[in-house]
Amino acid sequence: MGQWAACFARTVTCVVTLLAAMARPQQRKQTSSFAGKPFVTVWNAPTHDCARYSVSLNLEMFDIVSSPNEGFYDQQLTIFYKERLGRYPYFQGQSPVNGGVPQNSSLLPHLDAVRSDIRRYMRSWDKEGLAVIDWEEWRPLWIRNWKNKQIYRDSSLSLVSQRHPDWSQADVSRQAQFEFEQSAQRFMVQTLQEGRNTRPRSLWGFYLFPDCYNHDYKNNAANYTGRCPDVEIARNDLLTWLWRNSTAIYPSIYLDRSLRSSPSAHKFVRSRVKEALRVSQLHGPHHALPVFVYSRPTYSYTVQLLTERDLVTTIGETAALGAAGIIFWGDTDYSNSAERCRMMKSYVGGVFGRYLLNVTTATRYCSQFLCGGRGRCERRDSEAETYLHLSPDSFRIQESPSEGAGLQVSGALTQRDRQRFQEDFQCRCFRGWLGQQCGIAESAGLRSLPSTLAPLLALLLPLIL
Repeated sequence: MGQWAACFARTVTCVVTLLAAMARPQQRKQTSSFAGKPFVTVWNAPTHDCARYSVSLNLEMFDIVSSPNEGFYDQQLTIFYKERLGRYPYFQGQSPVNGGVPQNSSLLPHLDAVRSDIRRYMRSWDKEGLAVIDWEEWRPLWIRNWKNKQIYRDSSLSLVSQRHPDWSQADVSRQAQFEFEQSAQRFMVQTLQEGRNTRPRSLWGFYLFPDCYNHDYKNNAANYTGRCPDVEIARNDLLTWLWRNSTAIYPSIYLDRSLRSSPSAHKFVRSRVKEALRVSQLHGPHHALPVFVYSRPTYSYTVQLLTERDLVTTIGETAALGAAGIIFWGDTDYSNSAERCRMMKSYVGGVFGRYLLNVTTATRYCSQFLCGGRGRCERRDSEAETYLHLSPDSFRIQESPSEGAGLQVSGALTQRDRQRFQEDFQCRCFRGWLGQQCGIAESAGLRSLPSTLAPLLALLLPLIL
């Protein structure tokens, strides 16, 4: 009691010091929202081409509709493939393009081209959007360039050997790795910085980062846990420079056809989303990056539609774990015939659309009830089998009576629904809000405190001032 009495008799600084000393090692960080929504859905497939077969998909249930095809500008989601952003160095077969490897390429002309390309594809300076850089030819960590990416290591080794023919193989290898990784980091970081400076209201990040390489279901299905290997988690930690310079994370949960409706699919997705959420915490001391998960309405490299069980595995798992949104990517296979177009129309307007609407409506209700609309709900126990689903006793999802209006939800939360939200979920506050229910506005004087301590200080300040 003596310590507390002395503290109250002195200054606010002492209170802050004591509170900081009481802080737990792990703090719940704030995150960002997009368009003020707890969970954003994106349709990123060229199904507009179905118009040539007089087939029109109703996509009103999605927050963003965009096309990955060339020729579309100023969309709310923009994908920058390797040929669309700057002068990305890579190999086309055995032929180097823009120097082949980052240390053999000029950064300044690349950044000039980046600015030009961003202005071409994203014409509105102040438009809120998602900006995804899809560079997949090489990986910034040397050790991860295996199989067909070995050419990037071989080229790097050759460049050093040419300059230092008298060096040992070990010395050449060390220098080649150093030069490649340093240059790769500069290319990626400065590209992100250029994007953020040129279009500051967009959320910038690299597609497929982080990955956790948990594909061993292919060789060991019987004992598959889905867990990301420890070595890959450690390697993701080496990319802290990437997370700190990104403003969003865009991992992938594409399902292989061999995972169809299997327990392994659930384990695969859960581990990948959890690793992305873990990495999102490495952005900075107070804020976590929003995670937008890439999925597909079909199994990888097929047009086989996801089963209802795998809709839960992908959409349901992503939302319940606390991701900021889900992006459904598709290619021209979805719209290259009248039959395919009709298939996608039926799926989106049927089982897929009903489940998506169920989950997105539940995320909004939970955010409003539990977090006052100032945060998103996430599972209290990430391993629990709890989902952000509307209760069938309280809600109905059916086609609108208005022709062509699509699906609509009717119903209201019951006391039991609210109780379930409270028992199974907790709030991740959006930036600027604190507290278990995100009900305390963050003031300038509280920003330096962990989010769990700031509400306590807000209560104590009136007593000592």
